[in-house]
Amino acid sequence: MKLSHLWHFIALISLLAGMASCVSTPASSNPTAQSTPSQITSAPGSTTTPPETELAAISTNTHQPVYTPTRCAPTACPRRMCTFDYTFPLTSPIASPGRDTIEPSYRFGSTQNGRREAHHGVDMTNKAGIPVLAAADGKVVVAGDDTTTVYGPMVEFYGNVIILKHDLPGSDIPIYTAYGHLLKVGVSVGQKVVQGQQIGEVGLGGVAAGTHLHFEVRYGENSYDAVRNPELWLQPHADENGQPYGVLAGRIVDAQGELLAAENIVVKKMEKDGKFSKIYYLTTYEDPAMLALAPWYDSFAIGDLPAGDYQISFIYKHEQKYVVQVQPGVVTYVYLRGEG
Repeated sequence: MKLSHLWHFIALISLLAGMASCVSTPASSNPTAQSTPSQITSAPGSTTTPPETELAAISTNTHQPVYTPTRCAPTACPRRMCTFDYTFPLTSPIASPGRDTIEPSYRFGSTQNGRREAHHGVDMTNKAGIPVLAAADGKVVVAGDDTTTVYGPMVEFYGNVIILKHDLPGSDIPIYTAYGHLLKVGVSVGQKVVQGQQIGEVGLGGVAAGTHLHFEVRYGENSYDAVRNPELWLQPHADENGQPYGVLAGRIVDAQGELLAAENIVVKKMEKDGKFSKIYYLTTYEDPAMLALAPWYDSFAIGDLPAGDYQISFIYKHEQKYVVQVQPGVVTYVYLRGEG
């Protein structure tokens, strides 16, 4: 793996020996019992999957930092869950008193039950005029309306839009963030901005249902087709005690290791009394072109989960259930196989 990979910016990432935690607990009357290790293939069907030789090499060198999360599977982490402690590079693009949580009904990759196209970003619902902030240091490459230039699927899709280019420390792979449906644009092309700087205001331009910020992360190139799930890039929030929430991501495969589409992923937080305190509903990304892409090779993800045990279920031939533990402030990555 070349040292130019994106994950070189993770300067404080833990070493492999202390970072990868491999646990598999199928849902049962004893949720703490471990199951037999199961070999899960890495990014099946994806031409961007790191070669098996690289996966094998990492397991023999515990002093090498892990820059690519898929190195945890299948060789170095043959069970179902790994955790990755890394520095989330992006901060919230919405300022107080605005609402900076992600709209759960239209997450990245969702079509809202077929009513819309697969979502290429995330939405943060807010009143018009709420400040919009730069998610990281960067340079303005687009600032204005899209009446004549296509920045998304068509002209006049975003209305007023800002796109920033970010050169993350230690990486020569650029990351772009896009901010759509703005009321006002407060920066100009070529301008340098710093993380947390106000660049615009929430609005209702373009193709928008209600005032909100549409936020995208674009990987490697400034293209609508190069988007990645922002929930794997944005710093998680914290609870009332200051403990950061965790992020859950992964992919689901069949017995042959081929990616499965799951429209009914249910994530339930388990409590000590056996009851569920929180329930989240997800789908795998509904556009096949979004599945299993570098750098995370994910097919679903959700951020801001309180730390603890969760039951994940989905339907494949019959209901499949697994229990995973979400750790605070890190990414918990799961490889789920649909059993026949």
